Amino acid sequence: MLVRNWHTRLQGDERREPQDAVEWLRSKGVTVAALTLIAIQLVWLAVLLAHSYFRQDDYFNFDRALANGLTWTYLMRVSAGHMAPLGFATSWVLARVSLYNWALTCAVILALVAAACLALLRVLRTLFGNRPAILIPLGAYLFSPLALSAVTWWSVGVQSLPLELSIFMAVDAHVRYLRGGRFRSALATAGWLLLGMATVEKGAVIPLLLFMLTSAFFVEGRWALGMVRAARRYWRAWVLYGVMLTGYCVVFFLRLPRSAIPPSAPGLVASVSRFLSTLAGSTLVPGALGGPWHWVVIGDGTAQASPPPALQELSWAVALFIVVASCVYRVRAWRAWAILLVWIAAADVVPVVIGRLAVMPAGLLGLQARYVTDATSVLALCLGLAFLPLAGQKSTSRFQVSADTPTEIWHDIATAVRAATAAAIAIFLAGSFWSLQSLDAITNTEAPRSYIATARVAVAQAPHGAVIVDTPTPVMIMNFFFFHPFGNTSYVIGAMARGDPARHLSWVASPRGVVPNPMIFDNKGQLWAAGIAGPSSGPPPPGQHCWSVTTGGAGVPLHARLFRWSWTVRLDYAGPATVLAVRFGGKWTEVTLPAGAHAVYVPLVGAGNEVTVRLAGTAPAVLGGAPSPAVIAPAMCLTGVTVGTWQPAPSGPAFPPAPVPG
Repeated sequence: MLVRNWHTRLQGDERREPQDAVEWLRSKGVTVAALTLIAIQLVWLAVLLAHSYFRQDDYFNFDRALANGLTWTYLMRVSAGHMAPLGFATSWVLARVSLYNWALTCAVILALVAAACLALLRVLRTLFGNRPAILIPLGAYLFSPLALSAVTWWSVGVQSLPLELSIFMAVDAHVRYLRGGRFRSALATAGWLLLGMATVEKGAVIPLLLFMLTSAFFVEGRWALGMVRAARRYWRAWVLYGVMLTGYCVVFFLRLPRSAIPPSAPGLVASVSRFLSTLAGSTLVPGALGGPWHWVVIGDGTAQASPPPALQELSWAVALFIVVASCVYRVRAWRAWAILLVWIAAADVVPVVIGRLAVMPAGLLGLQARYVTDATSVLALCLGLAFLPLAGQKSTSRFQVSADTPTEIWHDIATAVRAATAAAIAIFLAGSFWSLQSLDAITNTEAPRSYIATARVAVAQAPHGAVIVDTPTPVMIMNFFFFHPFGNTSYVIGAMARGDPARHLSWVASPRGVVPNPMIFDNKGQLWAAGIAGPSSGPPPPGQHCWSVTTGGAGVPLHARLFRWSWTVRLDYAGPATVLAVRFGGKWTEVTLPAGAHAVYVPLVGAGNEVTVRLAGTAPAVLGGAPSPAVIAPAMCLTGVTVGTWQPAPSGPAFPPAPVPG
């Protein structure tokens, strides 16, 4: 009997286990599916990050962080209308923990991405409840090429990701305040607003987003009337948010006159129109639907959206269909798209038009996905608002099930809608995969990785007391035109030389006078002996072992004519200490020469095919004042002249002997 009862109980448990599993999966299925999607996205992003590296602004931000303390002036730097103290603080910490450490940087990016994704899941459940349909806007955000491609750039990710986190959490806390009426939820919203404003100036638009969301979907009546009612009903929250926004604006506009790149008028209306059409038509709309499917790389290694014309036009048609379908299906759907447009205009268009459009081509700016990365977060929210009813809200669909309508018809319609939705999701995911694979295919970070790794070894192996000629880094590291002089080796590589054991290195922008054993970095990060590359004088005239230079002057011909430019003249000489005046098709330039046989360097601006030199006096006389005829130096012996630019010497040892793989 006991055995039979035990066997019966065991069979009952076995019968209950599958039922319990099904019930558990039914209750937790949305959460499990959402977390699975987030995990897939993180793995996907990790693969992209493994093929990425630092670029352009990243080096400037890390070098600046290492050269400054964590001060108010450092944090509140404004450039081209951007103020991002949180990003500067994060870069300051990373620069001191491990400079140019891509693995550490990737870990921070992945942590921020995970936080933003979990925050989106939270706010979607708060807005719409724990229904399977929230997986669609979640997936649209997780796998958007606009978001994934931009966060692989540290300087963009450290601004966009905390901003998106603050958007999601601010909306979540604000909705809880609207539903529960507890002011502590409004205080929590204020805290997230502070995070958004500390991240980037776009955070100042979040209060506008909250107000539009409240008036459009949480207050009854027409939208204009809803705005009035929302302002009256929730005035305490608006006062709190307004005080924070006012404080931010005071700080921002006080710092704006000190902007490194001052904001300017956008210029012609045609430029603004071209920027808007390019940003929307080639970047935003195709990117929101899984594009742009094809990318091009400009000179500094930045990828630009370049969708095929046919797919670009198709994306616009699909986007229009989605908007129209939502407006036909739901009464207030058009308000969601209006909120999205206002966000894009206020947060993504206006700052670029004011800060960048006057100094960069409109078409080039419009193709950069980083300017609309944050729009994907608002798009995810608006996509849900356009199609889904709010949690606890009665359906606002224009189509209601009627008792007179056969059930089979509604079943067929629901089946068709599910099939169309599944097909759209599949096409979006396929397009997103294709877009990111195309981006990965044109991304080559081996050269910058190797450059930094090689330069790091060179700094450690450099001879003690080495004087390094300061030159621009390769364009793959920093664009000389945009970042001069911060793109020079004295900043990028010099940041690695600030710590022990390499404090003995020094950089000179334009070496002048006698500089023993100057060195220079090449485009691979190796450190070489430096020399002047350019036309030279060749040997002295027949029968002479040098050119004799006196106060009357002497002309030394070159083998080739040079155009007008900033050149360096190398003079090889032997003689007593004196002062030499040098001219190369321009003004005279004086340089003091010590006694003996040396090479002296004279930077000047000039052109031609002859260098003229003459004695200007003795060194002691010039140092003390004007020379007198009684102390004019005797003739000196000039053995060679070269005019050109500083380049690595073709022979001699290099540090390290070969480039280090990245």
